Amino acid sequence: MSPPARTPEAILRRLEWTVLRRLDGLLQGDYRTLFRGNGVDLSNLREYQEGDDVRYIDWNVTARQQTLHVREYQQDRELTAWFLLDVSPSVDFASGEVSKRMVLAEFVAVMARLLTRRGNHCGAMLFSARVQRLLPPRGGRRQVLQLLESLAVRPRLLRPVTTDLQAALRAAANTLRRRSLVFVVSDFVAPPNWAAVLGELARRHDVVAVRLTDPLETALPDIGLLTFQDAETGEQLLADTGDRHFRRRFAQAARAADESLRAALASAGVDCLELSTGDDLLEAFVRFAEMRRLRSRAAADQGLLAPHTAAPSAA
Repeated sequence: MSPPARTPEAILRRLEWTVLRRLDGLLQGDYRTLFRGNGVDLSNLREYQEGDDVRYIDWNVTARQQTLHVREYQQDRELTAWFLLDVSPSVDFASGEVSKRMVLAEFVAVMARLLTRRGNHCGAMLFSARVQRLLPPRGGRRQVLQLLESLAVRPRLLRPVTTDLQAALRAAANTLRRRSLVFVVSDFVAPPNWAAVLGELARRHDVVAVRLTDPLETALPDIGLLTFQDAETGEQLLADTGDRHFRRRFAQAARAADESLRAALASAGVDCLELSTGDDLLEAFVRFAEMRRLRSRAAADQGLLAPHTAAPSAA
């Protein structure tokens, strides 16, 4: 991933050319599965007729009735998507030219543009130690630019901050009335008290966690004495990265934190897309599409498709 252009218009124009155009070819119009993981209503079951899409076959009913049955769905309604965006100081971290904030901005730009150009609306809630800004859902390219402009603003911090993910999720639960597609985009560097609230949000909405990472957060190179500073509290620590025992303890602590985070997301019933500062954005979106297809297919195989559950189908 290369450093993005400076202005929101330039960022979006570049991504429309380098990512969106190629995604159109790779996805081949399969946007229903991508976006509507829990947003299409099952209206009827009937016997299979010649020409029906085999991906609509309900295999559980077919097995019981000994006759092929397919699902019918109500016409798609306009989708509302929300981006819960972590803009705390820790997302400014970068071991190279690309920071986690840049990755966040590019993900939002591509996903929001994919949604809005199909008539859907996107809104955003920016948070750190508190909710800093709320952008009501709107459609169109101008809304995507406004999202990018809001991410470019870095408020001056007068004191250390600690990301309050729990408060942001609770604010989202109180704000989002209509069932929505919700992206929680964060590095999840926050007190571990948010899993239960995320689970509550996921029971009412289709929630995807997007985790921002950097390679240096999991493994340290041998570069001698190094001063570490907590981006949010300002606390500093001098460490000798030449000490292999220190590097091993650092890696072990990183693995433990990773396992704890994965367990918290699993307990909340939320899928996670990981985005590294070293990732190719196009490949990341392909991973996201595959993740959605697998979830949709698993729900179909288990006979879990019900109102507000999507069919694994092409739009």
